Amino acid sequence: MSGGQYEIKISTLLNGADKLEDDLEYLCSLVEQPDKEFHIADAVVYARAVTAVTQQLDFIIEDLSHNELSDDEECVKLSHEEVISLTSYTENSEDALKMLEEICGISLQSN
Repeated sequence: MSGGQYEIKISTLLNGADKLEDDLEYLCSLVEQPDKEFHIADAVVYARAVTAVTQQLDFIIEDLSHNELSDDEECVKLSHEEVISLTSYTENSEDALKMLEEICGISLQSN
C-alpha cells in the first residue's frame, strides 16, 4: 500500500492473539500448579518469557484494536512503525521462549 500503510487480516491477528493467550495461560499455570517434570530452573528467564508474551498480546489487543479497518472490513490498517513494532514483539517473544526451552526445558510447542 502507498503512504506507509499496510494491512493485516483481522483473522490473522485474532488467531495470533488466541495463541498468545493460550501460551500465557500455560506459562502462568506452571507457577499456579507446579509440575515436577517442567521445573522453572531460572525465574528470570521464565519472567522474561511471560513478559514478552504479555507485551506482544497487549500490543495486538490494546494498540492495534484502535486502528482503522480496510474498506471490506477484513483487514486492520497498520503504519510502517506498527509493522516494525509487531515484528519486534514477535521476535522478542520467540527469543524469550527459546531461552525458556534451552535453560528450563519448557517448550510451548512440545509441552
